[in-house]
Amino acid sequence: MPWRLARQTETPTRWGSSEGGDPGADGGAEARSVRCECCGMAEDCTPTYIGRVRERFQGKWVCGLCAAAVTERQAREPALSVAGAVEAHAAMCERFNSTVRLNPKLSLASSMRDIARKSGQHRRRSMDGAAATPSACGGDKLARAASCALPFV
Repeated sequence: MPWRLARQTETPTRWGSSEGGDPGADGGAEARSVRCECCGMAEDCTPTYIGRVRERFQGKWVCGLCAAAVTERQAREPALSVAGAVEAHAAMCERFNSTVRLNPKLSLASSMRDIARKSGQHRRRSMDGAAATPSACGGDKLARAASCALPFV
């Protein structure tokens, strides 16, 4: 495919440079590739942008998607520091990359097993509670909701 070859041989562009093409106008902001320390995705960014991201996330460079996840985690857990949120997200990404990406079918089976286990635990708890307190709908059988009572029967 010719368009792929053309894209791969292009030289990196200068972002934020002036129209005249003066190489020193933007402080030498040559785009370079940097890898996210959480998920491992690589992006081409200017050194200025890389510095701002590292400053915000205490020396670690994280991609935009991981930055949003870290910010959301901090919103859910206000006591968590930026470094703690980044570490927790990096650990979650590591677990995902070592399980789901390596064997998606096994991961799906494991997830379905966990759902079935939680559902079974929930049913056992509701059955134990129903046997202990007889309901108006069925004595000591499975409890029904109050809205299921048939007042006209």
